[in-house]
Amino acid sequence: MKRKVMLISAILVLLLGGFTVYAVTSRTNNITHEKRISKDKKAAPPKKLSKAEAKKINDKFYSHKLINDGGLMDFVGYPSTFSGLVKSGDLTVDGEIIDLKSYVSDNRPYTVAKLRINDVLDGDSKKFNGKTIRVMFLGGNITRKEDAAFSHLKVESGTDPNEIITIENGNNRLPMAGDMVALILSKETSGTNNIPGKFWSISFACKGAFFQDSDGKYRRVPEPQGIGGGGGFEDLTSQKDDEKMNDAMNSLINKTKNKDSKKN
Repeated sequence: MKRKVMLISAILVLLLGGFTVYAVTSRTNNITHEKRISKDKKAAPPKKLSKAEAKKINDKFYSHKLINDGGLMDFVGYPSTFSGLVKSGDLTVDGEIIDLKSYVSDNRPYTVAKLRINDVLDGDSKKFNGKTIRVMFLGGNITRKEDAAFSHLKVESGTDPNEIITIENGNNRLPMAGDMVALILSKETSGTNNIPGKFWSISFACKGAFFQDSDGKYRRVPEPQGIGGGGGFEDLTSQKDDEKMNDAMNSLINKTKNKDSKKN
C-alpha cells in the first residue's frame, strides 16, 4: 500500500476539533469512544515497573498486526547543535514509560505514554522532578478503514475494515512500558490531535527521542539506509548527526546525575 506522508513541520501537530477521540481498552481489542476527560491528579510517582508489569501492558497494547509505513521526515529548522536541539523544546528529561494509551485524529494514530521523570536535564527541576507526565508519540493503534482513509485508499479485499492494526512511522519508534528514555519535549495545548488534558510532544519527533540500550547508553533510532545498502552522503550525514547528538545527550545525563549525587 502506498502511503503519502505529508511532512510540513517539525512534528505532525494538528489543531483539529470535532474528531472522535479513541482509546484502546485493556480488556478488548476494540477502540472505544472516550467520553470523559479527567484532570491530571497530583500523586506520588509510581515505583519502577517490574518486568511482569511491563510485559502485561505491552502484550495488551501491542497485540495487533504491526505495519511500518517506511515514511521518513524532513525537518524544517532542525538545529545543527545539541544545545540548539535542547533549546527547541520546553523541557528535557529522562525517565521510565509506565503506561500507554491510543488516540486517533484525522485518520492518524498517536500513542500517549505516561512517563515517570527520573531527572530533569533542562527545565524546571523543582516542578517536574519525580513527577509523571504524558508524552505523545507518532504512530500507534488504528482501524484499517481509518488508516486507508488517510491515504485515500480502499480497505484491501478480504480484510476486516474494523480490524485494529498498529502503525509505526519510519524510525519513529513506538514506546513500550518499561522503556527508559531521554526526551526533548514541547508543551502542547489540550485538544491538540484530539488528545485531552495536559501533554507534551517530542521536539523534531524521532530526533528528540533517545532510548536506553542494553549498555546503558541513550541513543536515537537511526534512519534506515538507502536502497542498495546506503552509504551515500545523506546516510553518512544522518549517522554523524546521530552520533554527535547521542554523545551530547549521554554527557548531559551523566552531568546531571553527578550533580544530583553531590547534593545528596
